[in-house]
Amino acid sequence: MAQYEAGQLESGEDCCRTVLSKAPNCPQALHLMGLIMHQTGRFELAVESLRRANSVDPADADILTSLAASCLVIGETQEAMLCYQSVVELSPASASAWACLGLVQDRLDRFEEAAQSFRRAVSLNPEDPEFVRRLAAALCKSGALQEALGLLEQLLARNPGDFETCEDLGFVLTEIGQPERAVAMLQQALSIIPNSGPALCNLGHFFFRNGDLRSAADSYRCAIERDPELVDAHRELGLVLYELGEFDESSECFRRVQEMEPASSEATFQLSRIHLLQGDFSRGWQEYEARWTSVGQRERREFSAPQWKGEPLGHARILLHAEQGLGDTMQFVRYVPFVSAMGAEVLLEVQSELYRLFIGFDGAKQVLRRGESLPDYDWHCPLLSLPLIFGTELDSIPANVPYLHPDSIETSNWKRRLSGDSLRVGLCWSGNPKHPRDFWRSIPLELFGPLMRIENATFYSLQKGAAAGQIAQLKSEAEIVDLAPELIDFAVTAAAIANLDVVISVDTSIAHLAGGMGKPVWVLLHRAPDWRWLLERETSPWYPTARLFRQRTPGKWKEVLSRVESELRQLASSLPRAVSTESSAGTR
Repeated sequence: MAQYEAGQLESGEDCCRTVLSKAPNCPQALHLMGLIMHQTGRFELAVESLRRANSVDPADADILTSLAASCLVIGETQEAMLCYQSVVELSPASASAWACLGLVQDRLDRFEEAAQSFRRAVSLNPEDPEFVRRLAAALCKSGALQEALGLLEQLLARNPGDFETCEDLGFVLTEIGQPERAVAMLQQALSIIPNSGPALCNLGHFFFRNGDLRSAADSYRCAIERDPELVDAHRELGLVLYELGEFDESSECFRRVQEMEPASSEATFQLSRIHLLQGDFSRGWQEYEARWTSVGQRERREFSAPQWKGEPLGHARILLHAEQGLGDTMQFVRYVPFVSAMGAEVLLEVQSELYRLFIGFDGAKQVLRRGESLPDYDWHCPLLSLPLIFGTELDSIPANVPYLHPDSIETSNWKRRLSGDSLRVGLCWSGNPKHPRDFWRSIPLELFGPLMRIENATFYSLQKGAAAGQIAQLKSEAEIVDLAPELIDFAVTAAAIANLDVVISVDTSIAHLAGGMGKPVWVLLHRAPDWRWLLERETSPWYPTARLFRQRTPGKWKEVLSRVESELRQLASSLPRAVSTESSAGTR
């Protein structure tokens, strides 16, 4: 221990080995060996030694703390959290222990739990401003923005010249949508520490959130100039460059993050998006598995059976389950028949909104709603891991449509209601506002006004959620029939779409539904779209009946809608019936 504290790590390690050769289960020697291994960069060996020390003395909070720190370095975040949970049970009055637990929970995106841990830390040591800032950050991530704002304002009132509090307030005010106050706080932070890398990062975030991508990129580049090791600046610059469509430079940013944080999966996940977008599926699918441990992604669920990765199935029972959004489920459910063809009995678990649509789906022995009790099964697999298992390349995408079929009775009911001589156009202009990229993919309904004044065309709204309220704001000369109140699930929506001639949609679930039904669907895409739409193409290898209308300049939708208007006007003028409803979507 004396040699370790004097920085003589090699001699300290020799002493530990001598002790352990005579007393292999000495917890102090195992602990010290783990600390030395950690400091010399041998993290896997550090974890091994510290696990042994913990097994000998499970009630030693110091050993648990050291084990947690080493686990974090090698990416064993879940184990680190369990260690810190044990530490706070052993030392419930330790503010630092609660703060460490909060940090790990935050890393696992368990923001509400993290906030509770930081609350305990603050209650035990209310004078530490770092604990308050951490609590505010967790509250902000969990959506409690006003509470976070109040905490930081109180903190700044106690210490008006605190740089980090000004920074954090600038971030929260950006999220709340108070740009004037946000800029004032960020400028105050930069007046305290001019050219601060972190403050410039927050300024970049402000510009990004307000749609000024070029200014955001400039801010992040300035931050990197001031502090080349500021990993957040490289990461955020990579994200901005992605939105600008500058994918080569974006990739370089994420590769730099990989060098700086080799144990982090965030950069790998971001690179997977770029490789898939560029059509490099062989690399992209493999990297995409990093989504489970990437910041901001869904936490991996616990299952009673191992994850299937392509092993022979025989007559085993396998649970295929939705993992992301509704559109993702509709896109990748196409792989279910392939799994069934291997001899397995397939249980398909989907979101409740999709349950009725998928009843009787080809290859699924049983369809289950997410959240209901599961029967016994031998394997499980998330739907978006199936392209990796089946080695999907651009030229082998299973794209036989339709594979989504509305109910024949419901389709007939809608046929009577939607009959007419004009071109029948379904419209969806907004996605889920909680989606991290919704700012870039959704379009204000008012921009569709010129389309809805086309003669010989009738527009039907398929839009759900808050964005449907934009219909009331339309001028009287732009009319749209609102179907949304009756679209209680996607089975009903599919039946309605089956009776439309064409669907025009932003990148959201409606586009996937229409594409999977084999309906003509025009998808309106941001300059840097989600990876599944690839680059430059006007068609989709996933959906043969889709046409892709892309931005030529990031954020500029009017030019896109002008092209759509021209095409739609031509289609409407070619009536009677430019598109055959009966032949474009099967029913069941």
